[in-house]
Amino acid sequence: MAELWDDDISPRTISRALKKIGFTRKKTYGYQERDQQQREEFIAQIEHMEPQEVVYLDEAGMNSQDSDYPYGYCEEGKRFDALKSGKRQGRVSYMPAWCYQQLLAPFTFEGCCNRTVFELWLEFILIPTLKPGQTLVLDNATFHKGGRQAELVEAAQCHLLYLPPYSPDLNKIEKCWSWLKARIRHCT
Repeated sequence: MAELWDDDISPRTISRALKKIGFTRKKTYGYQERDQQQREEFIAQIEHMEPQEVVYLDEAGMNSQDSDYPYGYCEEGKRFDALKSGKRQGRVSYMPAWCYQQLLAPFTFEGCCNRTVFELWLEFILIPTLKPGQTLVLDNATFHKGGRQAELVEAAQCHLLYLPPYSPDLNKIEKCWSWLKARIRHCT
């Protein structure tokens, strides 16, 4: 919007003006539902573990449309309709684990992650690299819970530990995502 303006105006100035007249940016986060007590309990559990005992894992993906994600402003309480298709076309997903400054069991695939894909990766790619006694730290994605995950991890003599809600900052693998995304975009 700032580029379309005749005078020299910054995007921040436009944002403040829109906010003053009751328009809000339409992206919300669930941080208000964050439970500080659960976060402190999680940190207390992790703190006494040796770094090589903790394996962080996560999945992420990129769409061909990710480079142009539209944000918009509209009146508070009204829906913002973007001109972006909701179809997931050309999605590349990847799942690694991170343990003691080392990437483990990296796996890329086309499409979105689901419980079946996650369980297959866990059983045939990640678990063979684990040592007994290690703890897997997962986020609260629905396909991380239920299914065969718990029995697969227990059979490997390892443990599952879930992050507290809305706590991506406690997942050490988050630090390497920006590097991975940059490398993938550079290769395409």
